[in-house]
Amino acid sequence: MFRLAMKYRSTRGKATNYSFEDTVLTGLAPDGGLFIPHTIPTLPEDWQTAWSALTFQQLAVEIFSLFIDPAEIPRRDLANLVERSYATFRATDVTPLRKIRDGFYVLELFHGPTFAFKDVALQFLGNLFEYFLERKNKGITEQRRLHRLTVVGATSGDTG
Repeated sequence: MFRLAMKYRSTRGKATNYSFEDTVLTGLAPDGGLFIPHTIPTLPEDWQTAWSALTFQQLAVEIFSLFIDPAEIPRRDLANLVERSYATFRATDVTPLRKIRDGFYVLELFHGPTFAFKDVALQFLGNLFEYFLERKNKGITEQRRLHRLTVVGATSGDTG
């Protein structure tokens, strides 16, 4: 199946044609907007059947693959990033769905290393940063690396 490379643009419309890597390493668009895909990918016709028995990690790879061009992150690398990102979670199924009673379920998002729901996204994001920076700095000694990343953290107050 032929697929055009996924590109991203700003919600404010001035920043366009960004790669996935560019959006990850840039954060907010230069015009102050958020990055969104130019087009919303189409799910495979059999997604409900094909994806129903997948593990969290396998499903994550399928979904991420819709938004990440394989030329940017080959599928095998993507699967490795996902596995590494969720290997430290205390629950085998990463975000277990617990039945409380008939028709009432709770999705547990606290099994990551910091016990916060944010771990579900940020464990993967941290590994993306590392992946892209390693690739950009390949063959360059530590002292001469041109590409670095500074992460500024903040809290909304819900976790401290």
